[in-house]
Amino acid sequence: MDPTVLAALAEPNRMRIVALLSSAPRAVGEIAQLLELRQPQVTKHLQTLDRAGLVTVHPLGQRRIYALNRQPLRELTAWLETFDADHPSESVLDQYEAAIAAEQDRAGRDPSWALGRTVRLRMVLPASAESRWGYWTREELIRRWWSPEHFVVAECEADPVPGGVLRIVMEEGDGTRHAAAGRYVALTRPRALSFELSPLDPAGRPLFSALHHLRLTERGPETSLSLTVRVADVTPSAAPALAGLRIGWQQLLDKLSRDVRGR
Repeated sequence: MDPTVLAALAEPNRMRIVALLSSAPRAVGEIAQLLELRQPQVTKHLQTLDRAGLVTVHPLGQRRIYALNRQPLRELTAWLETFDADHPSESVLDQYEAAIAAEQDRAGRDPSWALGRTVRLRMVLPASAESRWGYWTREELIRRWWSPEHFVVAECEADPVPGGVLRIVMEEGDGTRHAAAGRYVALTRPRALSFELSPLDPAGRPLFSALHHLRLTERGPETSLSLTVRVADVTPSAAPALAGLRIGWQQLLDKLSRDVRGR
């Protein structure tokens, strides 16, 4: 799409001329009369539209007739249609903004407002529980999915034994990093896994602690995944992070599902 087309259409009178020519070719004088503009003004506008390829001029004896060239407009239409569908991330931003406001209001009234909060999520994945176990215990697989859309896992440390370290650093496109750290608590391969994980503030202090219980149950050729997250040690400054707890985990599990199904 040629950006000069947008520049040419940015002037209201040129837009009126294009709309008028859409119904039929016309002479300069007729355009000026119908739009109640001065003829020299119309001539300048037509010259701009001509340079942008939006009109063609036809010398017919002593008269010059202008017609609309529709091809640039078709290209503009095709370009605009690429913006027609909403992106899922846009609605997530609205949900997250509303959730942050609600959490901050609750935190202002009760410092322990989220203590003991529980989030439960379920999904069904193809293949065996054994083949899905590594997505929670192997660093190279954790890096594939353990970050929201438009983030990457910049650092990952996973030692899948009781007491072993679990540390993930997610990075946004502008380089901003978000760290979470904790430890594995209990592992029953490939059926159950428990781990503690806390999002950290920029100084490396935990915003809150959360105990995660994962269960993988085989049902024929598929595996049912159940994740329960229970919040503990909450601080008032954790409101933004807690607002995204359910939304964030749903995004992560959706990304996990897409990666699993794409392999």
